[in-house]
Amino acid sequence: MDATDVNELKAQQKKLHHVSEHLANERTILAWIRTALAVMTLGVGINRFSLFLEEFSHVVPGGRKANLHAEQLGIGLVVLGVVMMLGATWHYAHVANAIDTDSYRPARLGIILTSLLVVVLGGASLFWLLSR
Repeated sequence: MDATDVNELKAQQKKLHHVSEHLANERTILAWIRTALAVMTLGVGINRFSLFLEEFSHVVPGGRKANLHAEQLGIGLVVLGVVMMLGATWHYAHVANAIDTDSYRPARLGIILTSLLVVVLGGASLFWLLSR
């Protein structure tokens, strides 16, 4: 094996690594798409179920009054899913550009802030559920 073969192998390895980074970026946005769809589906389900509970509380004598905020929660989850999808699309394009220009840096602050937001929302949801 001479120097030309070694240089060709290095160039091929670099190209494969570049492709691998783009494929990982695509897997990431696909995961975000699945998550956004699940959040939106949950929102639609909660919204429709709140309408059932509202009707049920009118039909059944002595029926428990339905939670009036469930409908807004469902709408909020659909909006959250749309916002997640927009953010994921922006992030995908940003990372793809950074990979192409060989300037990618991980967004640690964004990940930490997103994690903290989920913890706060989860804690608020738990508080809301336990206070009922």
